[in-house]
Amino acid sequence: MSTRSRNGCIDCKKAKVKCDEVHPFCGTCERRRRQCSGYNPPSRPHTAIDDASSRKSPATPNAQLVAIASPSDSSRLSNGGCSLDAAAVPVRAFSPLIGSSSGPFSPGATNSSLTINTHVPRSVSSIPPGAINPADEPFIEVYFRRHPRELVFGPEFVNEMNSNVLKVFQNSPLVVGDSLSAIGEAYCKDSAIAVALPIASRKARILARLRTMDSLGVSMELLLSIILGLCAVELVDANDEQHNVSSLPTLLDNLSMMLDHHLRISHELSQLAKYFLRALARQDMLLSLTRLHPARIPTSWWLDDYSMTHADRFMGYTTTLMPLLSKLSGLAADVRAYGLEMLASDKPIEPTFPRHASNQADLLDRASVIQDELHSWHATVDPTLSFQASRKFFVHAHCSRQAALLYLHRLFNPPSSSIEADQTALAMAYEVMAHTTNCAEDMKMSLWPVFVAACEMHSEADRLSASEIFDSICSGRKTITALRTRAFVAHRVWAARDAGLNWDWMTLNLQYPNELLPI
Repeated sequence: MSTRSRNGCIDCKKAKVKCDEVHPFCGTCERRRRQCSGYNPPSRPHTAIDDASSRKSPATPNAQLVAIASPSDSSRLSNGGCSLDAAAVPVRAFSPLIGSSSGPFSPGATNSSLTINTHVPRSVSSIPPGAINPADEPFIEVYFRRHPRELVFGPEFVNEMNSNVLKVFQNSPLVVGDSLSAIGEAYCKDSAIAVALPIASRKARILARLRTMDSLGVSMELLLSIILGLCAVELVDANDEQHNVSSLPTLLDNLSMMLDHHLRISHELSQLAKYFLRALARQDMLLSLTRLHPARIPTSWWLDDYSMTHADRFMGYTTTLMPLLSKLSGLAADVRAYGLEMLASDKPIEPTFPRHASNQADLLDRASVIQDELHSWHATVDPTLSFQASRKFFVHAHCSRQAALLYLHRLFNPPSSSIEADQTALAMAYEVMAHTTNCAEDMKMSLWPVFVAACEMHSEADRLSASEIFDSICSGRKTITALRTRAFVAHRVWAARDAGLNWDWMTLNLQYPNELLPI
């Protein structure tokens, strides 16, 4: 019988099995179909970390990680809207050793009795001394304090997100720390914290490192976490609001090629890699539906038994809806391609879908199948969550399904094609709006369905209602993409309709491709 290794991973030591000690995540756990929690950090003398006098000793400048934010930094941050004051947070949220050996983290598994009021530790003791640029540390703390809480569905996912980020952060503190610092710095553009490096320069540096890492064959978990960090900067960087140009499409295209190459030569993605990929897959799906092209990241790469039966931090209960949305984006791409083909051949294009199309039967059959599947689809309940905890996921899921049906209707019946088509679309938009609430926390992830419905609003009262929902979304999830989407509806779609012009958002988005990213 194999004996335990002294330097094995946390889970192998716990299970008392032989660990192959592959870093950053061991192969033994993968073969046992477990999610590896990584390795315990090397122990250091107590005095090198806890003795206050040792921090002042010039002989040990790297004896400990410098505090992520000093008290003076806290006051400057609070003046700039990025407060670092201690808050009531779960201790588990910042534990680098979190990770179930039996499967991915579930938000319903968190015991609320373990949540206490405490100061967040101002240093991450498991990060090797000197591995992080001291100038980046305040921004890394801003990341942990703001980004997960503001971007995910709700606070029940913050522990899960932080623990998974810390797993890759521990193993590659310099590389991952650069991404986390860039996100934190984007949140504090107007604060008094001195900018360590312009975000544009930091992103260029991260991209250059990413290309090198890809050629060196580093772990897919690390690559995905860095790309996810770059996409996050695109979502929250206030400077991008003026430039109206996003790198998200390019990043997702490159990611698709990297993953395709990886999966051709490897077997499958680890649970941690799938965790990061799900966030990117959602962004890719919404981008595909918006720009009418097939999804770049197939659902088969990340959709597994666990994700089909548990709420996701970004998708909620719509993980099982994603395969249908993938079919829908593929159909939209073919409908668009047919329209461009008709334009190139100088054939007349009717306002409704052309009846003389040679491939009309195929497209209409596909549309009918997708419509039936959308009508029969229903969300799968997460067994770890109560009804009250699941309510917002059900609201979002039904809202998304109704928006997909409206999207399908407009593919074949564009705006102003007929009075009947517009009336049907308005009724379907009301169905979407009926599954919304006035709670910003519940609506923060419903930007895409609300956008699709808001484009149909014509009366002043309806537009006011849509604007109020947009305001709730923008206040609950402060992203540049949300602000742009709200502006696109008001200044492009509604303005064009009021002026008697073509107000089809699918056409307008092709004219102004950098203004609409409802992510």
